Amino acid sequence: MAIAVEFREFTPKNSRDDLIRKVQNAPEAHAEAVLAAYELLQRMHDKGLIDVANGLLSAGDTVVDRVVDVVSSKQAVTALRVALMFSNLLSTLDPDAVSAVLSPKEKEPPSLWQIAKQAMSKDARAGLAASIGLLKVLGAALTKR
Repeated sequence: MAIAVEFREFTPKNSRDDLIRKVQNAPEAHAEAVLAAYELLQRMHDKGLIDVANGLLSAGDTVVDRVVDVVSSKQAVTALRVALMFSNLLSTLDPDAVSAVLSPKEKEPPSLWQIAKQAMSKDARAGLAASIGLLKVLGAALTKR
């Protein structure tokens, strides 16, 4: 024989009530994190970072347009290209060789003859040629100005 089933009305969970409950329990569950966040917020306020962020958000598109103008300028692109070239050059340098050159073992400086012999090496000539080429480019830029 069939057993009567109790009729219950379905009530979906109220997500708003659930969120309110989670927010009310958060200070207990995350007390240290909440205190750290308040401390960070106070430090940002003391340094004026919150005011800066407010200003940036208020200015919105104007700030983005200005930043894009600066970043896409010819000078910024040239500076970035030169920085990348120098960083590539720095990655090929031998730090031990640079250290040996900058902190010589002998107390006495090398003689002019020793310096001349070093200047005649293939690597020194390549460095001198690059230095003179850079000076030439710099001089051309100065005369344009």
